[in-house]
Amino acid sequence: MPDKTPIYISGFYDGIFRHYETINSFLTLGLDKLWRREAARLALASAPERVLDVCCGTGDLSADLFRLSSGGTAVTGLDFNEAMLSKAVRKVPGAVFIRGDAGRLPFPDNAFDALTISFAARNLGHGDGLLKYFEEFRRVLKPGGIFVNLETSRPAGRFIPFLFHIYVRLMTGLVNLAFPGTKAAYSFLSETITAFHSPEELSKLLLAAGFSKVKVLPLFFGAAAIHTAEK
Repeated sequence: MPDKTPIYISGFYDGIFRHYETINSFLTLGLDKLWRREAARLALASAPERVLDVCCGTGDLSADLFRLSSGGTAVTGLDFNEAMLSKAVRKVPGAVFIRGDAGRLPFPDNAFDALTISFAARNLGHGDGLLKYFEEFRRVLKPGGIFVNLETSRPAGRFIPFLFHIYVRLMTGLVNLAFPGTKAAYSFLSETITAFHSPEELSKLLLAAGFSKVKVLPLFFGAAAIHTAEK
């Protein structure tokens, strides 16, 4: 899978930002909301003072981070797409949102106690391309800081992965019918879902980036997973 530039990826979201939350909920049968809350709880477990939500999109995970911390944690969201950020600003007025490149974070070393990313790592790259992002995420974390990655995953075995691929193609096909203008974007996203790393491969990438204490929480029969790691 070729690595994509921020401008290339951002272009896909220009056409779907208005329906982004609705379509995500449809594709995951509404489970994405529960998964984000769990990711937020894991990120907030050590009561961090500052959390960075990378590739925050329309601010769903940022909202959970802010709400579950009762405003006690300073939440910063970063995304490259201005349209997505405009929705995030309205959704979470108590957080700070910045337009920026996830591969060149505009923050000094050791700036955050926790860093989160949800349903975006698969769009950043593959193999060494994704490794560079993980290294950048680690750079801005304080020693002992926690990294939380919520992402679609490749289920183990033979039968379930087969059903998973059919499900992804069926659901994205239905989305394309309901929202014709989203066809290119969700065709791209469906490809990244089925071609992304397995949980084990992603764990190895995190270790290669310098993280430690990598843990995996499988979700929905392995169709998604939350990885946590420590700097």
